[in-house]
Amino acid sequence: MEQRHSASREDVSRLWPRYDEAKLGLRNYWYPVLEARLVKSKQPVSVMLAGEKIVLLRDQGKVYGLSDRCPHRGVPLSLGRREFPGMLTCRYHGWTYDVKTGDLKAALTDGPDSPICGKIGVRVKTYPVEERAKLIWVYIGDGPPPPVEEDIPDELLAPDAVIQPMMDIRKGDWRHAMENAVDPSHGKYLHRNTPFYILHKFVAYQTDLRMVPSEDGIWLRRKSELTFGPSVYPGVGTWPRHGWWRKSPKTKLKEKKGAGAAIAGGARLPAIFFVGHEDWQDLQMFVPVDNERHITWQVSMKRTRGLGKLFWKLRYWSYIRQLHHVVLNRWEDGLMVESMNCPPERLFRPDGAIVAWRRWCQQKARRSPAESTASIVPITADEPVDSIL
Repeated sequence: MEQRHSASREDVSRLWPRYDEAKLGLRNYWYPVLEARLVKSKQPVSVMLAGEKIVLLRDQGKVYGLSDRCPHRGVPLSLGRREFPGMLTCRYHGWTYDVKTGDLKAALTDGPDSPICGKIGVRVKTYPVEERAKLIWVYIGDGPPPPVEEDIPDELLAPDAVIQPMMDIRKGDWRHAMENAVDPSHGKYLHRNTPFYILHKFVAYQTDLRMVPSEDGIWLRRKSELTFGPSVYPGVGTWPRHGWWRKSPKTKLKEKKGAGAAIAGGARLPAIFFVGHEDWQDLQMFVPVDNERHITWQVSMKRTRGLGKLFWKLRYWSYIRQLHHVVLNRWEDGLMVESMNCPPERLFRPDGAIVAWRRWCQQKARRSPAESTASIVPITADEPVDSIL
């Protein structure tokens, strides 16, 4: 009997309800929203995260985040001025807020004895903000946040990590972007002629791939042993056809701790994907902006010191950024994610990786204190897609 591999909106909602409802992201996580160098002392900066407008500003070296809306007439506080230390003043009528607490401290155009100060409903919401790995991280969630280090891969926090970040605000659902990263099969076709890989032979397909939790339970790692070369496809012909200039892939890279097995990659919550190269690493992070857009972070890094830092930066700017991040990821992957229209969708064997990621989010994503954990069931990460749909 033929297995059913289609998923309607009802199927997705039934199988992964938390994931289906997370169009604006999984809550109770820290998200990277901006390069730290872009938040300066004098000028506030407006960002959108998970459908919420936030103004970021730096005061005495520390970055703070507040809701980007003055309760008076709804004017964005990101248009405001820094009239006093530790304060942000709305540009319209001079309402002045404490950047640490969001409390209204003065209404400049109503005098020093303004009765509006201290009233309920005029306080501005504040957001936990931290600065790590050259990035600004903002917490979206309910209740006290965990330490920001819990949501940042160890690779980025290493003292000798030389980090080169690139940020794009793209059209498309953040979940589709993350699933594109997790998906093991699209690269074998979509990317085989990109300039970054034009000199390499690609395997045609793999049928043994599994998604396996790491020992520490943080990463969901792609694992595969079998690779296949040119094959005869009935009624079609032999594929792939490799040009003489393409070289065979090198010996399989050694397995690394944390993120997973080198080039095979690994995924972790809320939406981070790791790819290991021969001597450098790439982290892709996907951040929900609103219902139509997401941020794609591509963070390349190498652990090195001294002159190695200079050589790595030259290497990154000479070809990695343009060929890998722009041509491959922005122009190829970005176009696919922007063009997706699903569900409904029709799944096939390699999509077991996507199914495993959805299940991982459903069962492992942080819950607020009010959420029930009664529905959590043990994870079988290598369960085939056939048993799901």
